Amino acid sequence: MAGPEIREMSELILCGHLCFLNTITGDFDYHPAEMDFFPDEDNPWQEVIDKIENNCGDYIRIEPMNSTQSFAVMESFADQLVSELRKKLLTTLNRPKPFRNFNYLIHESDFRQEWFDYRKKRNVEWVREQISDRA
Repeated sequence: MAGPEIREMSELILCGHLCFLNTITGDFDYHPAEMDFFPDEDNPWQEVIDKIENNCGDYIRIEPMNSTQSFAVMESFADQLVSELRKKLLTTLNRPKPFRNFNYLIHESDFRQEWFDYRKKRNVEWVREQISDRA
């Protein structure tokens, strides 16, 4: 599978979508993980969902990182910093509500874009590993 598709799946997963790789064709399909519609509203993703369900043997689901893995990514980002923010982030990760407080500190810092780039890179690696483990 090519890099652009892996990056796209990675971004979709970070945005709350479920991604499914077709092991026969190498293509992938996706749909939002959370769907909330009015009772009389049609699901615009139903065709994709049906396609995956009707051919479930051809697809593997690309999983998002669990909280332990996401925590490790935050910790490794903080570890590689050489600023005073490093200590604050590492302290925050060892306190209650580490995800919320880490994000608050990052968004209030000059390292916001670095964090987004780092997280994106690590998520691409995560997707790539899942695909290579199942190929």
